[in-house]
Amino acid sequence: MDDFSTYQGALEVFRRVNCVGERENCIIGTIVDLSKSSEANGAIAGMSALGAVGYIVGGALGRDRDLRTSRIYDFMFALINFTETGVGIIPLQGGGMKVNPEKQSPFYEGFVFYYYQEISDISFKNYMGLRKSVKAVAITLLSGAKLCFNANMTEKALPYQVNGMANLVGRYQK
Repeated sequence: MDDFSTYQGALEVFRRVNCVGERENCIIGTIVDLSKSSEANGAIAGMSALGAVGYIVGGALGRDRDLRTSRIYDFMFALINFTETGVGIIPLQGGGMKVNPEKQSPFYEGFVFYYYQEISDISFKNYMGLRKSVKAVAITLLSGAKLCFNANMTEKALPYQVNGMANLVGRYQK
């Protein structure tokens, strides 16, 4: 199991997928916001329009859109590296209630990288508009797809989270 509990360990995880910047590597651990997936939203919209059949059809169409973007919504957790050229995302497989290197491992086959030219917006907002200790992170692609995460300002198991979040919030807070 790859240990991403230290900054150097997390950097090695991203090095395995060739996602290490020359000047900048801002790595954070996040919880994937499954409620924002196209699958969930399509199912709810389909159910309100057509009932049970609409729920199934809407969910399937949304799932197809999610898969064309990335497999991130198949997972509960992810590591994100903001480099000088783009954003790399590695899903974490395993259980738990928060990012935990002892219980989770990187799923390298699910790695995605988006160049900044493919991204229309990156935002960090206070969770539910109130909680400053948790940020809702949204990466909106030019295709209109949105990848949504929640990230704690501090993670006990990830000491590098404090510096990474301070840097990113300073840059992208809305």
